[in-house]
Amino acid sequence: MKKTLLTLLTCMSLSSLLVAQNAKETSIEFNKKSQPAVSADFDMPGMITEGAIKKKMKDAKIKGGNSKDGFITYAEVIIPEIRAEKMDVYFKIEDKTTSSTLYMLTSKGYENFMSQATDPEVSAKTITYITSLKKDIMTYGYNDEIAKQTEKQEDLEKDLKKAVKKGESLVKDKAQTESNINKNQNNIGNLKADKESQQKTLDFVRAKTGTVEQMNSIKKEISKQEDAVKKATKKYESALEDADDYKKDLEKTNTNINENQSEQVRLKGEIEKVKSLIADLKGKLSAL
Repeated sequence: MKKTLLTLLTCMSLSSLLVAQNAKETSIEFNKKSQPAVSADFDMPGMITEGAIKKKMKDAKIKGGNSKDGFITYAEVIIPEIRAEKMDVYFKIEDKTTSSTLYMLTSKGYENFMSQATDPEVSAKTITYITSLKKDIMTYGYNDEIAKQTEKQEDLEKDLKKAVKKGESLVKDKAQTESNINKNQNNIGNLKADKESQQKTLDFVRAKTGTVEQMNSIKKEISKQEDAVKKATKKYESALEDADDYKKDLEKTNTNINENQSEQVRLKGEIEKVKSLIADLKGKLSAL
């Protein structure tokens, strides 16, 4: 409905010419009886038409507006544009999703409804009054949509702010990962050199010879050096695994940065569209 409403608002300059011509006297069922009424069609959904009427009455300090059996009722009220004496006024809105038909009934009380035949002046003024509601309904519709779009803009701006903050965090993560890669690369070189050095020492110890008594000492030295080689090898291999992990982290971070930048571009585009729409709606509102 929201998208359709926007389309209707955009085309309103054409449809508004018809509103003043379709107000007419008609009849509608009230308490299971056909009663005289005045109706007009509006290119606004029923909820907008209803909201506009209630606002107009509230602004005019006209009390009432209770809904019963599908009618919005204002009992014993004075609407100067129609009648200087108290009367009961009933509104019924027929919602047609993208438009609505508004019915207005006026009664002297006790369901003594007025019509062209019984009260021609009141009937004529009622037609004029319901026709004049066009501006109120259009105004209410524009303001309602402006409020919704403003809220949407605020939400988008919050999302953009979060995206920018996340983007800054991702850049820091990338810098940290690159720093880790550089440090680890240097560490790999040192660990490789240490592993090779420990291996040479092991080879040297293994090449030693001596008496039977000396060989026991040599075996212990060999065992100790083998442990040193294993530790050096483990550290070197661990650094290689870290290098692979850092590489994956960097690739993932770069992907996230690209996605974040695309999201920021999308949000900025959405914000500009909403701003443009709000400006257009305000322009139409001021032109009423």
